[in-house]
Amino acid sequence: MRVATLSEMLEEVVLLGEATGMEEHAHELRGELEGRLATIRAAVSGAGSPRVIALEGLHPPRVSGFWIPEMISIAGGEDVAGDPGLNPASVGWGELSSLGAEVVIVMPTGSVWDVEAQAMEHWERIASLGATRAFAVDATAAFSEPGPRLVDGVELLCHLLHPDLMDPPGNTAFIALQAPVSRPSRGF
Repeated sequence: MRVATLSEMLEEVVLLGEATGMEEHAHELRGELEGRLATIRAAVSGAGSPRVIALEGLHPPRVSGFWIPEMISIAGGEDVAGDPGLNPASVGWGELSSLGAEVVIVMPTGSVWDVEAQAMEHWERIASLGATRAFAVDATAAFSEPGPRLVDGVELLCHLLHPDLMDPPGNTAFIALQAPVSRPSRGF
C-alpha cells in the first residue's frame, strides 16, 4: 500500500475492502471516518488557524510530510513547514525559528514518554521556535502509519490547536511540554 495523503488512505480502505470481499464494511468504515472528519471541519469552521510546526525528527530536525500537513489543516491549523504528500524534510533550527509558529508538535516515532524525553533533550531549540504551546504526541498510535487511526490523530490535533472546540480523544496520548524546572542546589 503506497499512501502519501489522508485522502489516499480513505481510498485504500475501500480498495482493501473490495480486494478482501468486505466491500460493504469498507464503505461503511470510510463513511464513518469521513463523518468524523466532517465533524472536525464543522467544529473549527470560522476559528483562527494557528501556525504549526510538526517535528517528526529532532536531530536533525525533520518537519512533517505525507499526510500530517493535511491532518493539521483539517484540524484547523496551518502547517508552516511541512509539505503534504512528500517525505519529511530535514531543515535547520534557524529556518524553523523564522516561521512564526504558535504551536509545536513533537512527533518522532515512539511512545509519548519517549517523545517527551527527546523533546526535553532539545528543549532550548524547541523553545527558540517562539511557539506559545508545545506538545509531545504518541506518533506510533495515530500519525506514523496510514490507516483509519489517522482520523484519531486529526481529532487529537484539533484538540491541541482548539482545546475549547474539541475534547481530547481518549485513545491518543499527548503531553503538554514546558521548560524543565531547574532545581536549586542544596548546600549542606
